[in-house]
Amino acid sequence: MAHTIYIVDDDASVRRGLVTLLKISGYAVEAFDCGEALLDRNPTGQGVILLDMRMPGLSGLQVQRALIERCSDLPIIFLTAFADVPRVVSAMQNGAEEFFIKPVSGEQLVCRIEQVIQKHEIDLERQLARKLFDAKLSDLTDREVEVLKLSIAGLSCKDMGAQLGVSHRTIELHRSHIFAKLDTASLSDLLRTISRLGITLT
Repeated sequence: MAHTIYIVDDDASVRRGLVTLLKISGYAVEAFDCGEALLDRNPTGQGVILLDMRMPGLSGLQVQRALIERCSDLPIIFLTAFADVPRVVSAMQNGAEEFFIKPVSGEQLVCRIEQVIQKHEIDLERQLARKLFDAKLSDLTDREVEVLKLSIAGLSCKDMGAQLGVSHRTIELHRSHIFAKLDTASLSDLLRTISRLGITLT
């Protein structure tokens, strides 16, 4: 299924040029002449929003904020004819992926769109993996969580047993249960997963 590029620009000639470019590049395309029309469409799914900064009605920044309030996860690339540093800073702080001053070369724009889509897909995969791992963590008992934290801190089974007042064999049993519940083969595998997903146990 093709990714959809949502173009929002009040300049009809710009919209036509972008539609042609992106369709030739293999994307599904929807074009809007104002931010209100995009918000009425309420875009979802996979793709990218190309958003003009200055338009009649809602500005690009206002549209961006409205999308954030709706919890939209579609990445945004701003296109504008005006180099306005404060607006650029605000857009990037609010999560925009890129900011181009028009005119931008078609090759450069398509290349950046591809990069943004790839990054977004990786982020979504990581978020899904994080949710699945969090669900597995929730199945651990309180004692297993204690053992997991101490294992991550580098304590041996003997040291953990002494600290928790149980035998090292009991600790080994807890660890085997932890590995089974978290679907991991070893502590090193578990540490790699935790690092990759950016998980912090508190």
